[in-house]
This record gives sequence, structure tokens and C-alpha cells, in this order.
Amino acid sequence: MKKLLIVLLLLTPTLLKAESCMVWPEWQTFKNNFISKEGRVIDLGSEKNITTSEGQSYGLFFALVANDKETFDKLLNWTERHLAEGDLSARLPAWLWGRKTPTSYGILDSNPASDSDLWIAYALAEASRLWNERRYAVLAAVMAKRILKEETEFLPGLGLTLLPAPYGFEVGEQTWRLNPSYLPPFIFQRFVELYPSQPWQEVLNSSLVVLSESAPKGFSPDWVLYNPKKGFHFTKKHNDEGNFNAIRSYLWVGLLADDVSYKEQLLFKFDPMARKVSSNRTVPLNTYAKTGRTTKTGPLGFQAAILPFMKSFGDRVTASMINQKINANIDYELRNNYYSSVLTLFGTAATNARFEFLNDGSLVPAWSTECN
Repeated sequence: MKKLLIVLLLLTPTLLKAESCMVWPEWQTFKNNFISKEGRVIDLGSEKNITTSEGQSYGLFFALVANDKETFDKLLNWTERHLAEGDLSARLPAWLWGRKTPTSYGILDSNPASDSDLWIAYALAEASRLWNERRYAVLAAVMAKRILKEETEFLPGLGLTLLPAPYGFEVGEQTWRLNPSYLPPFIFQRFVELYPSQPWQEVLNSSLVVLSESAPKGFSPDWVLYNPKKGFHFTKKHNDEGNFNAIRSYLWVGLLADDVSYKEQLLFKFDPMARKVSSNRTVPLNTYAKTGRTTKTGPLGFQAAILPFMKSFGDRVTASMINQKINANIDYELRNNYYSSVLTLFGTAATNARFEFLNDGSLVPAWSTECN
């Protein structure tokens, strides 16, 4: 008995370490509330009980961060079967699926969404490396090549640029509608490393320009128009408002490794947003790129998404105050709001060191180092 007690005492630190790096309660809550047993991420409360390729892509990423291969495979299989006609190597996934009639479900809009496609390909590539599964790498490479072929276009004065989708975003003669939040630089950086014969560096270069120059006052818009003669601009129909899309632009910048050469440039560009959050101790819901005006207060997910961004500025006081609000309300959020929950998982997991991106864009989940 005494020997058994000694063995248990010796093993306790190891067991505690394994438990702390493997268990992610927020992921379990999200999974229980938003992911079906078949692997469908459901936007609860939506009119047509929808699933988006975005939801599937983020689910794949979080499952990888959680070292949850079973859920990863379920998500991947559901995505391939229902959004890609059974073969992700043959077509990019449709972005919208849901209730078509009172008794049937199916694809509601077959146009792919490039940001989701990027995240799916990225999750597959990193899952292949971290879980030693070659089939993921093959599928990632095929998707990456297809993204370049179908979802990029050479824009005069800007270069090879990621469009939001294959169709519908050239809105006039030599005018395109772009979404800055569709452009996480670390994913492009990773693809530069993985696929050196492909022009991903060109896409990264144009993305950095879009992120920076679409925010003249330091506040990112949801959408922006680009024309080689007018540059980045807005119209009455396509205004300068930023909210549920734009919040991700700050999140992606905050998630960049500190030694990435262009991070300082992006932080300088978005410094007005950081100062606004610092002065108000909260994140605005609406921002306006042309004037820098802000209104209202963003939901909990906005508060969580800004944490890595504020940490990059070294504002620990503001981050701590925001974190207190999150801790007091996170359980409700993770049970009731799909998109805000996604932002919450990103922000809190990064802040709690459950994952990080290195300067080459590679993913380092905590389990890959602490649990080995």
C-alpha cells in the first residue's frame, strides 16, 4: 500500500499536466451545443437551421486544437458528403446548407466561400503533420490549388488577390468587392512554406495591402470596393461599416507570431482601434472606416476576439478587465450563440495558450508539446 501511494504521488504531476493540456471545457460545451452527432455545425436559431462552410472550417480547426480526431473526422466527412457532393478533391464546398422545405434539407447556395476553404485546407495540412495522416495532406494540397484557380484573380495595381468566392464579387467594370477579414496572413504564410511552387506569396502580399489600406482611420470595414483607378473606396450601397466580419481582422493580427516581419506594421495601422478599446474598456459593435466613428457595444465574442490583439499592444489592464466579463458570461454564450461562440473560442484559447501560430504560419497546439 505504501509503495502504491509513493507511485501515485510520483505520477500526480504528470497526470495533472496531461489533464490540463488535454481537457478544454469550452470546446466540449461548444461541441455539445452546436455540433450534431453526424458532424454538422448548426447555427442554432437561424431561420432555416443552417450550416455554413465557415462553421465546418472553424470546427475542424478547434477539433485539431483540442486533439479531438474523432470529431475532426466527423466534421470532415459531413462537409465532404453534404457540401462537396461527396468529394472535396473535386469541388470546393458550398457555403450554405439548410432547410429547403419543411421536410427536406440541402444546399441553399452552391457558391463556395474562400475564407472557409482556406481554413479547411489549413486545418487539413496541419492535421496531417500533427497527427501523421498523409491523406489529409493530399486533400489539403488539392484544395489549396483549387482555391488559387477558382477564388483568386489578378487585380490591376494590387496583384493576385483572394476573392470572397468564385462568383459574384466583380461588381462593375474593373471593380471588385473584397472582405479584409477573409485574409488571415498566417494561413497564406503557411501555404507559402508548404507549396513553394505556387504563387501564395503574391496572395499574401496583396492581402497585407487590403488589410492595411482598407482601414484609412485604423478601423477595418466588413467589405471594401477596389478599383485600380479609385483604389479602395466605399459607396452608399457598399458602405464603410465594420462589425461582425471586421472583428476578425483584429483577431488575425493579434494571432500573428510576434516575430512576423509585418505584424508591427499592421498593429501600427490598427492602433486607433486599440486606443478606442483601451479608453472604453470594451469593444464597439460598429466601426466606420472612413471616419473612425464607433457606436454601441459588441457581444461577448467581440470582447474575446480582441484579447490577442490587446495583448499584442501590451495592454494587460484592458485585457484583464475584458477577461473578467468573459469569464462571468462565457457559459451562456457557448450555449446560445454560434458565431459569438466561435470568436470566444478563438480569443480565449489563444489567450490561455492552448495554441499559437509560429512565424511560418504553422500551428502549435498545447497538446503537441505539453502532452508529449
